[in-house]
Formats: sequence, structure tokens, C-alpha cells
Amino acid sequence: MSEKKTIALVSSTINAVGPMTAYIRKTAPDLKVVNYLDGGMMAKVKQDGGITPETIKRFTDMIANAFADGADGVIMTCTIFSPWAQAFTETYHQPVVPADIAMLDNASKCPGRTAIICTFEGTVETTRNGYFTYRRKNGMPEEVDMYPVPTAFEAAQRGDMDECNRIVVEKIQELDPQYDQIVLAQISMSGAATLIEPKHAKLFTSPSEALQEMLEKLKA
Repeated sequence: MSEKKTIALVSSTINAVGPMTAYIRKTAPDLKVVNYLDGGMMAKVKQDGGITPETIKRFTDMIANAFADGADGVIMTCTIFSPWAQAFTETYHQPVVPADIAMLDNASKCPGRTAIICTFEGTVETTRNGYFTYRRKNGMPEEVDMYPVPTAFEAAQRGDMDECNRIVVEKIQELDPQYDQIVLAQISMSGAATLIEPKHAKLFTSPSEALQEMLEKLKA
């Protein structure tokens, strides 16, 4: 019998840990999941006004520890560090998959109007830039509307995921008639996605896309 592959989830907020772990265990039970968390990092990013060499080092240390402990691949659950994923892959010669990239790529191929909802305002620019990268790659115009919902992030930070989900669901309902695609930028919103079926827009969430990309890289 072949040994289980180990996927490390590297996170800077606990809000992403539960949804991603639960999704992998439900849909890919043959994988072993381990978590690496620096729960104070998002507060540090907010305090510093963005990513700094110190926060990059803290995040890099978690990835290094994951591979040193035997992980076969890393899924980065925090979208604010997505631009560094390729550099991490090249450094460690093992797959490092940002949670949002496959989702943004797939969403970027769709015609019509797209809205992206972000709970953490610090990820707005990073997510927009990532989306536009794929719009250019796929020959689509660089158009998107960004919607920060900081009250959802604050609720999640308090551990009130019911309130976080309620806020996100309300925003989806508000945007649904106006858009063809609605993208939920953070994994922490995946719970809200299970509570609503938009009448018009296609809803994109990251857990399924990130896992699929990781599985493809592990087979390569």
C-alpha cells in the first residue's frame, strides 16, 4: 500500500484553517493534512500597512518547517502572500500552491461582469492584480469590481463565523443581480457559499480549485 501524501496548510489566520482542512478531509481522504499557523500575522500586516521583510520571513519559516517535517506540498491559505508562491516553489523544489490562483484563473476566463469580495482589506490590491494577470493571459479586458467586507473579517476574528457568513451572504445577495461572476477571495468565506445559491451569478470559491491544482502538481 502506498504511503499517504502529506499536504501542509500554511496559514496566517485561523479563519481559513477549518474550512480548508474540512474540505480536503471530505473530498480527498487519502491525503494527510497538517497545519502551520501564525495567528498574529494578519494583525502585524495591518499594523505595518502591508507586507514587510519581517512578515515574509515569518511566512517563509512556516513553509520551510512544513517541508522539513516531510510535507509533499504546501497550500498557502492566505491570499495576501500569493505573489510569492512561485518563488517558494523554486526555493524548495516542491509544490507551493496559493489558495486563490486557480480560482482567479478560472474566473478570469468568463465573460461579463465580475465582482470579487474580500474580507481582509489588505488583500484587495493583491487579489485584483492576480485577477488582472489572468485576464491578460486569457485575452480578456482588465475589468473587475472589488468589494471589501471588513465587518465579516472582524466577526471571523471574534470567532463568530455565523455572523461572518451572514454578512457575506447578504453581500452576495446584493451583488447577484448585477454580476455574472462573484468571486469569494478568502477561504474563510467558503462556509457562506454553502448557504446560498445565487440566481444569476456564478459563485467561485477557492478550496476546490486549490486542492485540484495541488493534486495535479503531485501527479506531475
